[in-house]
Amino acid sequence: MAENEGYFGKIALVRKSQQSNVIILETLDFKRYDELIQFARNQGFEKIENVAYEYYIYDIQLNQLFKINNVSFEPEIVEDFTIPSLISILEKRSSILIIKYVTEQRHADGISDLLLYCSQNGKLFVKFSTVFVFTASASLFSPSVRRFCATIEIPASTTEERRRILEDVANKLNEAMTKKYGAGVKINYEAVVPVSAGLNLHETETAALSSFFKYRDFKVEEFTTYKIEILKNYGLEYIIPTRGFESVGGYDYLKNYVKDRLIKLLKNPELAEAYGLRPPRGILFYGYPGTGKTYFAKALSKEIGLPMIKIDPSTFLRGIVGETESRVKQVINIVEALAPAIVFIDEFDQLAMSRSATMVTDSGVSRRLQNMLLDWLGDENRKSIIIGATNFVEQLDSAFIRTGRIDENLLILPPDTFARTQILSVHCNIVRKIPQNAKRPIDFAEIAERTYMFTGAELEKLVIEASALAFEEDKKYVSTEQFLEALKYIKVNVDEREKTIREMIRTFSKLENVNQKFLTEALKVYQESEKDDRIRKVVEGL
Repeated sequence: MAENEGYFGKIALVRKSQQSNVIILETLDFKRYDELIQFARNQGFEKIENVAYEYYIYDIQLNQLFKINNVSFEPEIVEDFTIPSLISILEKRSSILIIKYVTEQRHADGISDLLLYCSQNGKLFVKFSTVFVFTASASLFSPSVRRFCATIEIPASTTEERRRILEDVANKLNEAMTKKYGAGVKINYEAVVPVSAGLNLHETETAALSSFFKYRDFKVEEFTTYKIEILKNYGLEYIIPTRGFESVGGYDYLKNYVKDRLIKLLKNPELAEAYGLRPPRGILFYGYPGTGKTYFAKALSKEIGLPMIKIDPSTFLRGIVGETESRVKQVINIVEALAPAIVFIDEFDQLAMSRSATMVTDSGVSRRLQNMLLDWLGDENRKSIIIGATNFVEQLDSAFIRTGRIDENLLILPPDTFARTQILSVHCNIVRKIPQNAKRPIDFAEIAERTYMFTGAELEKLVIEASALAFEEDKKYVSTEQFLEALKYIKVNVDEREKTIREMIRTFSKLENVNQKFLTEALKVYQESEKDDRIRKVVEGL
């Protein structure tokens, strides 16, 4: 019981203090149910309360009551069971009732009256009768039910619990191999104990068995793969970037700033410590759609030499709605267990929207999620580096972008003439290699001058369209002519875009947590590099 001292200790405290005789256990791990049964089998509750108990299990899916045989501890069906008869048992004899598994709203609604009645029943207090409810989320129950019941959130796992599970699985596999082949296998389970962090007990066991049947051993990479699959179910993607800053055309002012403020500090930790500096633990990229925020984040991840965990907020929110807060915490724990890593949150505003807005539009799920994200972002022990990207910085809650959570807010402007020239070259020679005539090379500079206010995404589209035209015309090479022809079919509303960019710069400059020196330098470089004089209307006077 030592490894579960906190878990069972809370149960003991709830009952001894007579806080409630209904205890909601919030966990998705069915091995916790087995654990509670094993604890009861070893007369654990008798030791806590010093009374002799009868044990019952109510399977809510089957709508069937089972009584546990005190000798064999096997479940026996209780015939003609009714809720009143169940209450009578709890009132007359010291009993432990375990209800499993409340996973849907209809399950919670079906037993809410029973829990309310039991939680306020003096006869149950006298007999020390206790009702345990295993549920995916305590929020399935109404506030009035939760008010009278004690809720205990069971963590995914502790280091000692995972060590015990892995040792047990290793020993059983060794015995099985010895029995079948006359020789066992030695499994180094200690190597994967830290790597399994974030997994619950059942997931730890599953990952171990999966690894063994593949490799006849517990492999670190197999546990990592298993965690990555869990993250994928919640809209999180694990990425190993393949291209660095060499694939980012232009934006030297941004690349140099990030190199000095982040990469240099990460690669020279002792020197940084001597100066009393630490790398920023959070960065926000703000810019017009298509300016390459995601692309730049991947390149930055490659430059640092860390993998990226990409969060798609819309998928993440869909996957997490209805889940317990403990499940969200488990996802965060898995992310941290995979760290050090870059955690990239696209459309950051979806998760970090002003809480005054979410109070009006949602039932509480988003607010609880936001509070957990704020705790994570502000955690001094967080190992992952958060990079957020947004087109709507004005919609962000200021708590998310303050120093300590997001240390650097960086504006990404549309590419200037020089950047557009490089971006076109990158997309033609690095991202993809299109056929070009070495004697008559594509005039990227001319095309760049004709694409004022184009974004990186639109320039990529232009490259694809020019290649498609050459392909359709059976040309041996893609030439400047195809690019100029393609420009006829790709249009941007320059006046509207200038107005939008100007307003974005104005909004960004008013943020408190902005390095004004960087912003001034970025605007200066942008204005000087852009050959179209109209850019002065956008930048001047801000």
